[in-house]
Amino acid sequence: MASLFWKRSKPAGTAPTVRSRDDDAGQRIEFTDLAPEPHVFLGQSAYLFLRYAESASRHAHDATDLESEATLAAVAEECFQRFSTLAGVLDKLKVDRVEAMSPFIAPTREFERRTRGRNWTERVACTWITMAFLQDFWRRLAEGLPKSIRAEVAKALADDTMISVLRSELERRLVLEPGLRPVLAMWGRRLVGDTMLMAESALSHRADADAESDGVEPVFTEIIGAHSQRMDSLGLTA
Repeated sequence: MASLFWKRSKPAGTAPTVRSRDDDAGQRIEFTDLAPEPHVFLGQSAYLFLRYAESASRHAHDATDLESEATLAAVAEECFQRFSTLAGVLDKLKVDRVEAMSPFIAPTREFERRTRGRNWTERVACTWITMAFLQDFWRRLAEGLPKSIRAEVAKALADDTMISVLRSELERRLVLEPGLRPVLAMWGRRLVGDTMLMAESALSHRADADAESDGVEPVFTEIIGAHSQRMDSLGLTA
């Protein structure tokens, strides 16, 4: 599938053109117009939160101190609650939740394989970075869902407590091991590409997925900007 994130380059020798504001008004597609069918949106986001719950549980199990273990167990519980809420919306729509999530099993597990850190700190950082990025993406995309479920889905994705908790856990670890900062900074840069591809997998289920859209690139610029701010807040600047 041609990437929806970046505009296709023009052939060499093509003279630059300037579109009028009227042309833009007639051709521009808003990001929310790219929202997939509700069962696709909910199937992907619900399954990912289920996997995040499982990952956070493993992080808690592998923690070396009680504070980290308790913190990550709470994150796992909240991720599972978010999965339950989103899967519950599928139930209200009378969509089989297993059928809705099944198309995302293989790509999600491949995503996990590609982004699995070499040690506990990198794995916690992966959960923090990718969950925050995808949550920003889903919030924007949810604005294009039908009104009958939009508010409920938006509410389910609104709370950033888990993101803040994971950040605090990483901050505590970095105080103990400041030498990890350059390693995690590089790790964060590596994760962005794979996370964007995971986000794209929802859009790829649209019938018109190959259509270019001026609405996509600015939104991802904003999401990457928010990601950069989160990294900067921990001193993980490139």
